Amino acid sequence: MRVRSTAAALVAVIVALLLPGAAAIAAPPSGGVRADPLSDALTAPLLADCSSITDNGRGYARLHGVDLCGADTTPPSEPLRTEAVGGEECGSATLSMTSRGGGLAAIDWRVSSETGPIVAVELDLAFASHSGGEMRHFSDRSPSVHAHDGTVAFLGAGRATATLSGSVETFTATCRIVPASVRILVR
Repeated sequence: MRVRSTAAALVAVIVALLLPGAAAIAAPPSGGVRADPLSDALTAPLLADCSSITDNGRGYARLHGVDLCGADTTPPSEPLRTEAVGGEECGSATLSMTSRGGGLAAIDWRVSSETGPIVAVELDLAFASHSGGEMRHFSDRSPSVHAHDGTVAFLGAGRATATLSGSVETFTATCRIVPASVRILVR
């Protein structure tokens, strides 16, 4: 039996060398369905709620040249611009998910502000697979420039997704995360 399988492999190699088109016929098409990666990350913007900017936020924007909703140049007696649909960009949120083997996945998030220090974070991290799902809430009121945290979860082998949503309060404004989702293959 071993001689037959070796002979079959040898014949396949000889045919591939003699007939270059034969290898292309036997190969699967490259434009097929993309397999989910073992790790994925996505960065989404934080959008400011211009109505959340206080007098102190306006003062900080003027002092540091933060161009958010016109807070750096609009006199305190005039309303701030609010014509940007959804709000103006005030930072970013990054969500990453990595398979750790044995059905485990590491899920990490990080937010950064372009409008001053982060004062508070209220985030929901949802993750799910065929084995079930869970939502974890992260609340942090310690000031920082970059807030980050994460978790390791048992999701079982197969496809898994994670989604990050919530809000970040900076010294200038309250910003909401444009929901970010990633999908991986957990081993």
